[in-house]
Amino acid sequence: MKALSFHQPRAEQVIRGEKTVDIRTWQTAYRGPLAIHAAAERRDARCRALGFDPDALAYGAVIGTVTLTEIRVLDAGDYAALQAQHRLEQPFPGVPCYGWFFAAPQRLPEPLHTAGRRRLFEVSDQLSAVSGQPSAVSGQRSAVSRQPSAISTELPASSIQLQVSSIQQPASSFQPDPARPFALYTLPDPAGGYRAALYQWVNGRQTSRFTYEQATRPAAQALWSVDVDAQTLHATTEHLLAALRANGYKATDLARAAGSDKPFYLDEPTGLRLALILLAVKPLTRQDRIEAIGQGIQAMSAEEAYYWFSKCTAGPDAARAQKALRVLLAEE
Repeated sequence: MKALSFHQPRAEQVIRGEKTVDIRTWQTAYRGPLAIHAAAERRDARCRALGFDPDALAYGAVIGTVTLTEIRVLDAGDYAALQAQHRLEQPFPGVPCYGWFFAAPQRLPEPLHTAGRRRLFEVSDQLSAVSGQPSAVSGQRSAVSRQPSAISTELPASSIQLQVSSIQQPASSFQPDPARPFALYTLPDPAGGYRAALYQWVNGRQTSRFTYEQATRPAAQALWSVDVDAQTLHATTEHLLAALRANGYKATDLARAAGSDKPFYLDEPTGLRLALILLAVKPLTRQDRIEAIGQGIQAMSAEEAYYWFSKCTAGPDAARAQKALRVLLAEE
C-alpha cells in the first residue's frame, strides 16, 4: 500500500479529518488508498502551539489511512480559499503548488511502526488491520470522511450494478494477490454464454483464506466490483484479452475459465482501465460507441485514467460522471 509521511501533529490532523487538503510542490498520477505515516522526528513546540500534547501522539509509525481523491494545481486565491482545509498559516508558497485532497480517514487500531521516506513509498502488508475500522477519535468525523471513496463499499447502487446474488460456484480457497489487486471471474450467463465480474481489492491485503462464495460477496471482502452480461462482455472482448495478456495469460484461457472458481489476477493499471471501460459501456448497445469509448480510455494517460476512475466510482455524482465520459468519448 502506498504511504505519505507527515510530521506530527499534521499526521494526527489528517486522521482526525481536520486536515483534508495537503500542500505539496509535486504531484503523482496515483489515486486511491493512502497510508498516513507519522515521522519519527518530534516537534514538541509545534505540537503544543497547535493544541496537541506531543507525548500523546505516535511517531515513526503508520497511524491510519485516507483516500487520495484528487490533486489540483493551486494559485494564491485557491490556497487562501482552502486554508481551513490545509490548515497552514504561511502565505502562498509560490509555484509549483498542488493541493492533495483526502477523504475517508480511518485510524489503525494500533500504530504500525515502520520507517518513513520522502514522497510516496510502500508500506507493510500488515495494513489489512484497517479494514472496516472507523476513525477512533471520540466522535470526530469530518463531512469529507462520510463521503464514499473510489474503493468504498457504500457506493450508490445507481453508479455500479452488482449482480452477485445469482453466482453459485463450488467453494474453493481464494487469496487476493497484493501485486495485482483486480480479480476477474468469468461466470455462466442465464441467457447463454458467460458474463464477467471484476473485483478490486486493497493492495497488500492479507486475510485468512476464504471461499469463492465469500469472495463474491462485496460486503464481506471485496471493496469494489462491476458485473457485466454476456453481450457487454462480447463487445469488449478485445480489451479484456489485452488486460489478460498484459498479466501473463493466454487468450485461450478466457474460454477455458468460464464458470471456474479461479480468477484472473490483473495489476492496477490494466485492471483499472478495464473496469473503467466496463462501467462506461455497460448501458450501451451500439458497437461503434462501445469501440469509441474503449479506444478512448486505452489512449488516456495514466493520470487521466485514474482521474476518470475516481470520478466514475465515487459519490452521488458517479452515474453523472459515467455519462459525461460517454458523451466525451462517443458523443452519446
